Order: sequence, then C-alpha cells, then structure tokens
Amino acid sequence: MGDKQATARKVLFLLVSLALLLGLAACGGGGDDGGEATPAPSAGTAAPSTETVEITVWHHETAANLDAIQALARRFNSSQSEVKVKLAFQGSIGDHIIKVLTSAQGGDLPTIDYMDEVYAQRLVDTGSFRPVQDFLDQEDYDVSDFDPKVIQYYTVDGKLWAMPIAIAVPLLFYNKIPFREVGLDPEKPPQDLDEVTEASRVLVKRDSHGNVMRAGFALDATAWYVEVALAEHGELYLNKGNGRDARATEVLFNGPTGQALFEWWQDMIKEGLAIDVGRNPSGADNLLPLGSGQTVMTWASSAALRSVVDVLQSGLTQTPVELGIAGAPGVPGGTRHTATYSRGLWLSKDRPQAEQDAAWKFIKWLMEPEQQAAWFAGTGYLPVRNSSYDLPAAQEIIERYPGFRVAKDIFTASPATPATLGPLLGPFVDVRDIVRDAMEAIVLQDKDPKEALDEAAAEANQIIEEYNQRVE
Repeated sequence: MGDKQATARKVLFLLVSLALLLGLAACGGGGDDGGEATPAPSAGTAAPSTETVEITVWHHETAANLDAIQALARRFNSSQSEVKVKLAFQGSIGDHIIKVLTSAQGGDLPTIDYMDEVYAQRLVDTGSFRPVQDFLDQEDYDVSDFDPKVIQYYTVDGKLWAMPIAIAVPLLFYNKIPFREVGLDPEKPPQDLDEVTEASRVLVKRDSHGNVMRAGFALDATAWYVEVALAEHGELYLNKGNGRDARATEVLFNGPTGQALFEWWQDMIKEGLAIDVGRNPSGADNLLPLGSGQTVMTWASSAALRSVVDVLQSGLTQTPVELGIAGAPGVPGGTRHTATYSRGLWLSKDRPQAEQDAAWKFIKWLMEPEQQAAWFAGTGYLPVRNSSYDLPAAQEIIERYPGFRVAKDIFTASPATPATLGPLLGPFVDVRDIVRDAMEAIVLQDKDPKEALDEAAAEANQIIEEYNQRVE
C-alpha cells in the first residue's frame, strides 16, 4: 500500500471511529426524525389545543446510543397519537448540565431531562423537578421487576426522584490477538491491577532504542476509577453512608485503597507499561489506541459496547482486533462487585400538567421489558427491568457479543450496599474534577500519590462545606 493510501485509510479509520464512539458532540442529532426539536411551550402556559401533547426530552447520547434512543422515540410516536416526543440533543454532558442548571433558574426546562446519575443530588437541590414517586403512588406502579440498585440510587429521603432508564458497568476492553502472540491466555484476562502490570510487561513492545511502540494499557484522567476501586472493596467514598444517611460532609477516598490505585497508576506510566491519554472528554481517546495497536487494554463503560463492536465490524481498524471484555480490574483483594452507574429521566415540575402526564405515559412505555431489551441491544447499557434479559432482543445480542453477558453478570451479582450504590453528593462533579487534577499531578508533576490524594481530599471537603452551606 502506498503512502497516500495508508494515510487515507488512517484518516478514514479515525473519522469512522470518532463518528461511532461515544461522547462526540459532532454525532448529536436533534429531534426524533433527525431534525431539531421544536421548542416546548414555556412553563406555566397551556398545552397545545389539539389532542396530541408534545413533550421535549433533552439528552446527550451519541453514536449507537443516539440511534437507539431515536428509534425508540419513533416507535413510541408511531404507536399512538396522544403524545409526540421530540428529542433535543444538548451537546456534551458538560454542556448539557450547564444548560439544565441555567434553565432551572429561569424556569425553562424541558418536560423530561435525561441525565447521568452523578447529578442526582444536584438536580434534587434545584427544586425544579417533580419526584417520579408522585406518579408511582397515584397508580400503585410496580417496580418489583426493576433492579433494586438503580431504584435505590435515585431514592432520596424516601422518594424516587428520577426513573432509571439505563445501567452502565465499568469493564476491561482488550485485544485477544496480542495476548495469544505473547503466550498469554486471552480467555483469562487480568483480574486485578497487579495482574495488569504483569501482563503489560509481557505485552509491551519497544524498538531498538527502547522507545515504547506498544503499551499494555491506555489510561485516561477519569475520576470514576477511584469510585470503582473503593466500591469493590466495600469502602465508602463519602461519610454519612456515602451521603445516603444524611448530606455528606467529607470524602474518604484518600485511604489505603485510593493510594494503592494512584501508586499503581504512577508506576505504570514510569515503567512505560501504559500510555496516558490525558483528559478524555470524548470518551473515545482511551479506546482509539486499542484500534490502532498502540495499546492492548483499557478501561471503559459498557455504554460504549455497541458503538465499539460496530466500529470493529466495519473492518476499518488499523490493526486486527478481537475484542475481549471482562470486569474492570481493581486494587488486589477486592470483591469484584461493581459500583452503580446509570441514567435517569427527570420530570420538570413547572411544565403544564398535560405535559407531565404525557411524559409519564412515555416513561412507562420506555420501562416496558420489550423497550428495555431493545435499548440494551442497541447500546450496551443494561436494562433496568430484570425480565428484559429473557426477551429475544437481549438473548440475541448476548449470543452475538458475549461482552454484553459479561456486563450483565457483573452487575446482577453485585449486592445493593452503600458502597456499591455509590456516592450521593451535590457537588459530585466538582469533586471528580479535583480527583482528576490529582491524577494529572502524579503523572505530569511526579507528585507523591499520597500527598496528591490528601490535598485533593482537603480541597474536596472545602467545596462540600461551601455547597452544603448554600443549600441547607
């Protein structure tokens, strides 16, 4: 292949990968038909004087996940004439939450907001959303078929505030081909960080000058790794029962488990066993090196599963990839239980009652096992309804791509404890930013891991105190 052809193929691969992997704002669509959503009526105004009530749903899904949510909206709209759903893409999750918080102050929120779990307490504190519990109580809606962890996650002060729609599981993504090449068993991937180090020492490739041509692992400055490490050790991230018994006042992430994770992180970079892709706003920067042959393993979310397998099926990766999926390896001695990550549907309380009722109709439809099974197959998010796994769409995707079963088995085997439910905190994302800064400090500044974590904890505690003073 000539240089021009090779360059063109590389560019094509990158473009296709960037178009398919999660988190890329350029992939965002507008309404359910691919166009921009029309604005919903302003808060406090009457619904349109027709039989059909239009509701708007803000979201930030992209790639295969965008296709899946659009397909569901189209199916719902075509199944009845009482409600019309318009999807409105809000850019990155960062752009989305800023718009939500700004709109909450101005009273111009959509009927439904689709949001990541880390913002749960923050959204409750805005006072702009109506608990889903109100609708559950009105018709004695049965949630016994729902996974209890996601129901408990969004339950604050005895009320279910958002309806969970999706579950994300932290996973190890790896290429089985290099495992075989170096004599490692591709069906026995690393179970903890020590095993990741050992495997990386075998997998790493260096040129004659000692430069790393292929690393074992791709690391990115993503703070949820700390949460995962603590959860599988049964340890809390926050005091006050992870913020669930009462508002948390301090973080607990700077103990021995957090320090062990940071020390491993720093050692992997120093030894040349891992590459650091830095901040990863696209959610793809740690996955692209897997497709280009620069690394063999990385952490990522099950939410990327369908997008990743779509890329691999296209055959446009620069190097052959036989995808392996396993549980995310953590600090040695853990339980292998995972933390709870999900997405929830929030109902704006100031929308006209007709819109709220229409939104509840749509939410109930989305919660039906058939829709949840289709959502699972189209994305990699686990369904919130346990019975969905028995339906053809779920069974077929598990048979076709065993990684979907891996994610399911890990999550369903994890108990509901304060540790596995994860933190509930108003300034959660602000604290994550501080942890991410500490991650960068141990890599870019060679800062002592314990010192970096202790300083991050002190800064986080100050932010928590200031936030609590504002809302209490």
